Amino acid sequence: MNHGYSGDALKTGMGEMTKKSSLALWRKIHIYSFGYLKWPSIVISILFVIICLTGILYNHNHDFEFLKKGRVTTSILPDSYQQRLDKTREAQGLEDIFPDEAHSVPVIWLVKDLHTGDFFGRWGRIFYDLLGVSLIILAVTGCYLFLKINLPARAKRKGDS
Repeated sequence: MNHGYSGDALKTGMGEMTKKSSLALWRKIHIYSFGYLKWPSIVISILFVIICLTGILYNHNHDFEFLKKGRVTTSILPDSYQQRLDKTREAQGLEDIFPDEAHSVPVIWLVKDLHTGDFFGRWGRIFYDLLGVSLIILAVTGCYLFLKINLPARAKRKGDS
């Protein structure tokens, strides 16, 4: 039974085979962490871009005037967002203070909620946590594969010259 290894790798002994199988395991973890699932990868990539852009905007909110003064009507947002906003205003006793702003939110609130996942509710925060874990897995396995493959090859090239 070959398991995808060349005959030379099988002949060199158990140490070489263990090294290759360890590398193969890391490669599988890296690739199967969305590498073969194209549509989920695209959706997750779009969410990563949204998280990155909103993080930049949130971090530099003092540099952009529209973030301070702009408002977004809640009619274009999910109904759950307006319900959460109404519940918050009611809990703080603010529902009668700014009646003309009852159906809009500051842009910076929307940016923050998109960045943290609060925009999508409890499940959005959980999903964002899973996105963060997947990014950690991809980064760790990618670095491991780079170091395991490229550093020995670079050392071998230096030794050959």
